[in-house]
Amino acid sequence: MKTPIARRARQYLIDNYSVNVNAYDIIIGYRADDAYFDYAEAFLNNTISVNQLALAMKLGKLGEQIVIKSEYAFSLLKFKGFENVKTSDYYDMRKKRNEEANKRYLEILEEDDNNNSLFIRDIMNGGVKNDDPRIPKNIS
Repeated sequence: MKTPIARRARQYLIDNYSVNVNAYDIIIGYRADDAYFDYAEAFLNNTISVNQLALAMKLGKLGEQIVIKSEYAFSLLKFKGFENVKTSDYYDMRKKRNEEANKRYLEILEEDDNNNSLFIRDIMNGGVKNDDPRIPKNIS
């Protein structure tokens, strides 16, 4: 975290929004992707609202990541085969997807949400919790 607001925001989110994942065998969530980290960092730095973050997290069909956490869950997996693919085909698709997502992200930044949206400072200063209806459900 580069700025004091981002460090405080990160800790606030951990203290008030974190989920205890110890009891889960499998976790499905956003894929660890540079674009997602950029969006989250912009939110933590108070430069985009929580609504803009929620929209950004859906961009580009960046995908889901599945984490197998337990031996039990791993034991249920079955190998069903594979197919060879050309790296160049997937590189081109990934590049196009990322370019389209970046274009849409810039559009989201320009959209006016009638000042109804919360920024991280609003959330921290107002003591906003996870059950607040102003927090988009794909974020909480």
